Amino acid sequence: MNKELALKVLDAILLSSRRKIKIETLKKFFHGLNLDELINEANQRYQNLGFFIYQNKNEIELVTRPELANYLVNFFGFEENELAQEFLEVLAIIAYGGPIKLEEINQIRNKKSFFIIKELLNEGLIKKENKSYKVSEKFLQFLGFKSLKELPDYEKLRKEIRKKS
Repeated sequence: MNKELALKVLDAILLSSRRKIKIETLKKFFHGLNLDELINEANQRYQNLGFFIYQNKNEIELVTRPELANYLVNFFGFEENELAQEFLEVLAIIAYGGPIKLEEINQIRNKKSFFIIKELLNEGLIKKENKSYKVSEKFLQFLGFKSLKELPDYEKLRKEIRKKS
């Protein structure tokens, strides 16, 4: 892969990923090319744009420029509330219905949930086991529960969700 193509591929990876990317993974992928040089050149190209590559010791990610934060809050304010509602809906389905497969979650919600599932996995609030999803210990700790049975109306809502899936 030549450098010009590598820069395009790096752009595509960063724009497509909704999480931090391990530098080691990128080094393996771009073997034979200087990753630091690619990152620096990409950041130079982004200089007049609303985002840049943030890099720590082990990972990189594409982030928006801090000076644009107020504009983003104003623009996304309403949509963020809607999105937060969808995340809570999927979390509730998994908490009360889990372990549960993606297809079952989609059926209950009557819409696709892949990207929400992906984000919840990245945040560590759910985990995948044998093609099914269930909430994680982190989720329980966040709510201050030791068990899912401590959730309000757990048995009743669990039966309802299991009927729908």
